[in-house]
Amino acid sequence: MRVLVSVLGAACLAAPAFAQHFTADYAGSPTAPVAIAEITIGSELEAKGEDYGHREFDRLIRTLTADLERELRSVSLLADGGAAAMLHVVIEDATPNRPTFAQQGISGLSWQSYGRGGAHVTAELRDADGAVIASYVYSWTTPSILDARYASVWTDANRTFDRFASRLADNLEDAVNSGS
Repeated sequence: MRVLVSVLGAACLAAPAFAQHFTADYAGSPTAPVAIAEITIGSELEAKGEDYGHREFDRLIRTLTADLERELRSVSLLADGGAAAMLHVVIEDATPNRPTFAQQGISGLSWQSYGRGGAHVTAELRDADGAVIASYVYSWTTPSILDARYASVWTDANRTFDRFASRLADNLEDAVNSGS
């Protein structure tokens, strides 16, 4: 029981670190189409690899990649072949709503344990020469532990990825269409 209280307490204290916002900063004029570079894991999340289990990172990357592809395709900005720009994305941090398989094995946490989840994602859009055209930041954490009661392991991180991808695609579409 002490372990459960400690983990939930730590999750509640760490969660406010995920400010809930999207920012986009353009240093140049983006052009379409956009390709997605291999998504990477940031050092803060990588440090949690032993606790979460490294296979969880693959799951997070697959989900974010699919969300970005879907949203960029929906605004006709996803490159099918040659790309004018490359999107480099980093999952800086993520907090699960429920213990991962590795956490259950290491700490003895139960699947019944739950807490506030979310993620912090950054991205850079670079031209063919590698110059940064735009940078994006998005973070979100569920506001209440009650929202996590029926969540799966990565529900709120997945929600963060979905919102990030949608906001990035909409913002990028506006920037491409306005020429800014």
